[in-house]
Parts: sequence; C-alpha cells; structure tokens
Amino acid sequence: MQGDLVGVFEYDEAGDPQNATADFYLCKMLSKVVGPIIGTIHIRSGAWSITETDIIVKWDNGERHAGLFIHGQLAAAFDIEAGTRHGGGYGKDFHADIPWSDAN
Repeated sequence: MQGDLVGVFEYDEAGDPQNATADFYLCKMLSKVVGPIIGTIHIRSGAWSITETDIIVKWDNGERHAGLFIHGQLAAAFDIEAGTRHGGGYGKDFHADIPWSDAN
C-alpha cells in the first residue's frame, strides 16, 4: 500500500465458474477501509483453477507501481506517477512488458 492507495485482486465465479472474472483494482483507502475503485485491469474471464496462495499484490521498491503477481509472475501493474495501466487480459501466459523495480 502506498499512502492512501491499495491494490486489490478479485476473482468472482458469480455462481458459475464458466462466468468467472478476475480483475485487479487500484483503490483509495478511507481510514482502514478499502474505498472507491480508481482503476481496473481485467485479468481474465472464464473458469480458472487458482487459489489465494497463487496471488501476491505488492508495491515495487520505489512505491511507484502496484503490482499483481500470479504464480510468481508479474501479470499487471498500475503506474501511480504516470497514471497508466499495464498487463492484464493474458489468460494463462503472463509475459507482458510491465515496468517494475525491485532494486533499491
């Protein structure tokens, strides 16, 4: 989480796995509660065998990018400074050219 922003992953089967959707959101924090969505990256639609342990949401070291990692691979990111979105919509293969820095 950076300042008053947080990255949130949502996978919703909507009662039928074939109609499932997976999205990555950038949200404002209101006190200690997740507030309004300010950005969305659609990750995929349809049935998906995924568990909570397959997902990590974190900030890069410069706290410029909020990133979604699936199975250890960066799948999507919000660039807070530039106001851009990267990745998403890749189905099972996440090989997007997404800016990220783990260097100090």
